[in-house]
Amino acid sequence: MSRVSDDEREDLDVLLVSISARLTRLYGQVLGQLATPLTFRQHRMLRRIDQGHSAMAALAAFGNLTVPTVSESVEVLVRRGLLNRQENPRSRRSLLLSLTPEGRSAKEAADAALAEVGQRLLQAVPEERQAILHESLTSIYEAATDIFRQPDSASASPGGARR
Repeated sequence: MSRVSDDEREDLDVLLVSISARLTRLYGQVLGQLATPLTFRQHRMLRRIDQGHSAMAALAAFGNLTVPTVSESVEVLVRRGLLNRQENPRSRRSLLLSLTPEGRSAKEAADAALAEVGQRLLQAVPEERQAILHESLTSIYEAATDIFRQPDSASASPGGARR
């Protein structure tokens, strides 16, 4: 197994950021062209609510967002008829969220469209390398999640310096 040189590691750092930005734009374009257009954040919100994360504080924590940010996103989805918002019978101070039939259809269409794009992208990776890619991406995802959970997530560098 060959080691990565310092130059290659720097190129890998840049490539990782570039891929992330490219995929975000690609997925945004795909989601924006659906019969019920969605933003990437709206799609994630619909998916998380469909998975049972129905309290605003839980959605904020799960997505590394603030409650006001989640509240704004929820309000837009409610106005568009994609989400129901109701009082929590266990706590009148909190709300429960659920998908409307239109919200479920929009989420399912988005899921299918993104899965199709994902399959097209994976065609560029030889099948014998896909397990390694899966393992590597899982490690990167977990590392990013750990950085988000640090008290000062803005200092992502190992030395703690802000970028």
